[in-house]
Amino acid sequence: MSREFSAQLKNPTALHYFREVAKAGSFRKAAEVTHVAASAINRQVKNLEDEVEAPLFERGRGRSGLKLTAAGEILLLHVRTIANELNAAKTQIDALKGLERGNIRMGVNEGFARELLRETLTPFNQRHPQVTFELLVAASPRLVEMVMADEVDLIIAYNVAPHAGLQVQARCLVGSCIMVPRQHPLASKSSVRLADCAPYGFIMPHESMALRPTIDRMFASVGIQPRIALTTDSYEMMRSAASAGLGIAIVSQYLHGLDPNYPHAVFVPIRDTRVKKQAVSCCVRKGRHLSVASLTLLESVAAVLQARSER
Repeated sequence: MSREFSAQLKNPTALHYFREVAKAGSFRKAAEVTHVAASAINRQVKNLEDEVEAPLFERGRGRSGLKLTAAGEILLLHVRTIANELNAAKTQIDALKGLERGNIRMGVNEGFARELLRETLTPFNQRHPQVTFELLVAASPRLVEMVMADEVDLIIAYNVAPHAGLQVQARCLVGSCIMVPRQHPLASKSSVRLADCAPYGFIMPHESMALRPTIDRMFASVGIQPRIALTTDSYEMMRSAASAGLGIAIVSQYLHGLDPNYPHAVFVPIRDTRVKKQAVSCCVRKGRHLSVASLTLLESVAAVLQARSER
């Protein structure tokens, strides 16, 4: 390896852009993530290719996007290794500082984000104001990929599939409830069965969302074909539509009583023996060395989930 090549590989900007392009699958998507012009990213990657004297991507046309070459696969493996080592070093340095400083990277489901902020992050921030957060929202399968790749320190997600490299730190089971306006005929009930909801229209998550199969299984278990009034790919839109009276939304029972963000809506628990509860899990990668800040937050999250499981 030439001295020039060694120097280029130590350029964090070029390596960062190369990794982002490999992750995103295109220069355009990488530009959206990094907020840097695609032409500038392409130039950095091209410089990297000139140094290694081999193409790093197969620049095909059409929707297939970019694909890593054999040389690109090798370089990406080493770049990821370097990034993990740097993160491990940063974690150890943060540990020396205790909770005076630090950064916590978390991955959560969208449906859980608001409760997480209210019950864990806000009080944690009040106690440790110098600790910063990176909060990434994704579906559970993607969150598992992120924590296994050390893109985040920990995840909190619904119905996480078992994984050999995943360690569950805390877990609780939560039921589901319907969200309806205060004036809805079902709003005054202490609980409902899905059969009670059958005459009304439903606000459903889009088929691309992780919650959709769960809700479909609920209806299948009781033999009901729901009448769908509206479908959306946003959990917030589901809540807004239900609050506005467009239909019934089925949401996690993690929301208890009134939601201050939707003062005109109520949440009524679904009591049906054929409808299974959902598991909320807080997970980390096995063998991962977390910072003091992340470990402290992990304890707070575990306490919240434990309290939920005891209700």
